[in-house]
Amino acid sequence: MKIIYSLCSWGLGHATRGLPVIRRLIKDGHEVIVYTSGRSLELLKSELGGGARYIAATPYPSPYSDKIGFALRFLTTAPKIMRIIKEETKDIAGIVRENKIDLIISDSRFGSYCNSVPSYLLFHQLRFIAPLRLAFAEMVTEYYNHYLQDKFEKIIVPDYAENSLSGDLSHNLRYFKKEKVEYVGILSDFEKIETDEDIDYLFSISGPEPTRTALEEKLLSQIHLLKGNIAVSLGKPGKFTEEKLGNAVIYSFLEKKRRDELMNRAKMVVSRSGYTTVMDVAEIDKKAFFIPTPGQTEQIYLGKHLEKEGYFHSVKQRKLKLDADTEDALKYKGFKPPWKTAESVERFLKATGVK
Repeated sequence: MKIIYSLCSWGLGHATRGLPVIRRLIKDGHEVIVYTSGRSLELLKSELGGGARYIAATPYPSPYSDKIGFALRFLTTAPKIMRIIKEETKDIAGIVRENKIDLIISDSRFGSYCNSVPSYLLFHQLRFIAPLRLAFAEMVTEYYNHYLQDKFEKIIVPDYAENSLSGDLSHNLRYFKKEKVEYVGILSDFEKIETDEDIDYLFSISGPEPTRTALEEKLLSQIHLLKGNIAVSLGKPGKFTEEKLGNAVIYSFLEKKRRDELMNRAKMVVSRSGYTTVMDVAEIDKKAFFIPTPGQTEQIYLGKHLEKEGYFHSVKQRKLKLDADTEDALKYKGFKPPWKTAESVERFLKATGVK
């Protein structure tokens, strides 16, 4: 089959969770065209090389900001997002026509569909979480998502129908029909490896700028408070660098082999509470401490939800006290998934009709 795999480029999470599916598609002999932008495009090129073709897409502006409120930011970005979606749909139609595409898989890009080709949306945030959980605001955003996603054959959610990680982001919905939504389980590019846990803390810094840099500065300013072996991934694809800072080794970016190795060696992961990172931690059974991105209501909600369930500790960035918070994080039980990525990929392929 000839397949377009389209990805949103808000941070690197959509790209990394797409890797196990894309790798499987390539392994099974399918021709894959990757459609994304920015650092996500750089990452996928570095991971997949010549196994796929690549087409640069126009990025969506983020509806989150630490400068203005969610509602205002949502209202100001929605018209621009709609214009990009309209142009994206034309772009995708041209790619389908020129390449005789058989299937489209879109991770959170709402314009990556074509009426003449089966199109599926991978999405975990069917409802945007509003500040203070304002019911009317969440109803509006869920309806907005429902309207945008109605063009797809099915919405595929990387979570479980029961005992979920994402909570109200993809459950307890008002507008989505049950038969339209399929929960396939978590998707992570990490693999569980039997190895000694000789790294006390792994800092995984990610997300869009300028919030990625803000977290880097905050963590590195307090890193001296921790004892033991520390590894830091700055989440900056491109030129690879490695440097020593006290008892920490700082990497500009970790390719898959080293990323898998360090994550498995770590006793605890410290990172943003992005949903992909949450799935990664669950995949390899790790303790974690999450610091939600300021202004990103999704991450703030996830942090609170996971802490309430007793899975992982979470704290606001401005209140971060690295030594005390990492100590508190040890008291949480972690998340034991009903099944992991290998089975989730099988369910994903079945749901999209890939043969």
